Amino acid sequence: MAIRYTVTTISPKYHQAILEWQRRNFPELQLLLTYWEKYFPGLPKFQLVAKVGELRSDVIEVGKYAGQPKIERAAEMAGNMFYTARRIIRAQCSTEFGSIEQHRMSLDTAPTDEARFEILRIMAEELRHAYQMFWVLDHDPTWKRPGHGDVAAETIEELLSMRTGTHVLDAFNIEFRDFLDNAVYTAIIDLVGKYQLDMMQIFSYAPMARSMPPMLGEEGFHMGFGRRALKELAVAATRGQGNYSMEDIQRAINKWYPRGLEMFGNERSGETAVAFGFKPKTNGQAQAEYIAEVEGIIEGVNIAIVRVHHPTMSPDEARSLIREVQRSGEARRGIRPEDLLLLPDHRFFRRRGPEEYVFQPYDLRGNVLTEGGRPIAPEKYLEYLARVLPEPYLASEDFRRYAEQLKAYHARGASETAPFWIA
Repeated sequence: MAIRYTVTTISPKYHQAILEWQRRNFPELQLLLTYWEKYFPGLPKFQLVAKVGELRSDVIEVGKYAGQPKIERAAEMAGNMFYTARRIIRAQCSTEFGSIEQHRMSLDTAPTDEARFEILRIMAEELRHAYQMFWVLDHDPTWKRPGHGDVAAETIEELLSMRTGTHVLDAFNIEFRDFLDNAVYTAIIDLVGKYQLDMMQIFSYAPMARSMPPMLGEEGFHMGFGRRALKELAVAATRGQGNYSMEDIQRAINKWYPRGLEMFGNERSGETAVAFGFKPKTNGQAQAEYIAEVEGIIEGVNIAIVRVHHPTMSPDEARSLIREVQRSGEARRGIRPEDLLLLPDHRFFRRRGPEEYVFQPYDLRGNVLTEGGRPIAPEKYLEYLARVLPEPYLASEDFRRYAEQLKAYHARGASETAPFWIA
């Protein structure tokens, strides 16, 4: 069913500001527009506008205000509700700007012109999503409150100043190195975006809820690109073709998946956002559904891998074979465990979340690495991570920061805190 929405723009001041950001950080947008009809025939040409969709319900659907009319003015949100909403909008917008910066880093490594223009379309739609969040803040003058300053203006200015390394969520501070990052990121990280956008369709602040349906529709293209690209890369690697080995692909998954898990926030919390009517599920509930869906994505790729070796095997037969190989840890019908992709355990390489996971030496399968009956020291865990993460990533600022935090955590017995998407 077609998504119904109206189109509007933000104030000229901020419209111009986001265009200036685009010219600095996404100059390839003009190239996309020039060749739009060639690569996306029949689709309406991209426009940088806000799309205001329809509310799923006129009343707040969950939480302590359930049954009351949705909130139209930010000033109607009292105390912590006001600032929690602002924090969610800020985090969402930061992800959009951050992903554009990331995709551009490896744009020229796309294997085909078609893939390159698909990435450009993803970047353009992320820019529109950032514009949408500006609209949520800019169109409502009551974000400016006596004694609190102009919260909308302050937030927008901060967002425009963010760069890779200073974005709200860790996943958007990781540099892309090549097309494999584009593929795994859109398959695994953009999927988190789908969950967040879907949940926020019920957002008790109506302008945010109205923004979600058009954004969610566009996000579907991003995820579809990632799943297709990931499967194509794995099949090519299985055939001994392409630029990436199965080990390369596995290491990329090992890098990105833990950051995706952390985008939900601490899986033991999330009740505040539910109480305010911002989303219908706690962090743990949403994350559990995400884990199950990523498991399905990886299994789908593994089925394609098995059928390279056994072209006549049905998907159900391939699925049974995969599960037997993974259960036994032994080869079956010519398929070895290392021929398949593994989804890391949810405790592996965590820096945010429950205390018993954070900076603890879990391996890919969820076992605590020990030495002499005790968990291994931080230096030993970093050596282990160097064997399972992409080599270029080990020299990145993000991994350097992780190593520092890991050592500091065990030296002090406490971790540094950092914001999550939804607390």
